Amino acid sequence: MNRLPIVARRIVLAAVCFAAIAGAAVACKQQEGERCQTDDDCDTGLVCNQATAQCASSSSSTAIDATTPDFLDAELDPDAPVDAEPDAPDA
Repeated sequence: MNRLPIVARRIVLAAVCFAAIAGAAVACKQQEGERCQTDDDCDTGLVCNQATAQCASSSSSTAIDATTPDFLDAELDPDAPVDAEPDAPDA
């Protein structure tokens, strides 16, 4: 009988385990709505929306994450009249 030495068997076993773990890591991509940090974390066709840290379709992630109101709830007073002197002298 020609058996592999113990060291060779351990090397082969380690290589098989490494290949299985690497294959599982590559195959596990996040789906839409799942947490992400970069675009690589998301499945094909999805991008990581940095505002929500979730995978989203590329068409939905181009929308603005925040909006401003169409009205102001307070009057804005000018800081200084238009004809006021500059705050600092020219150098």
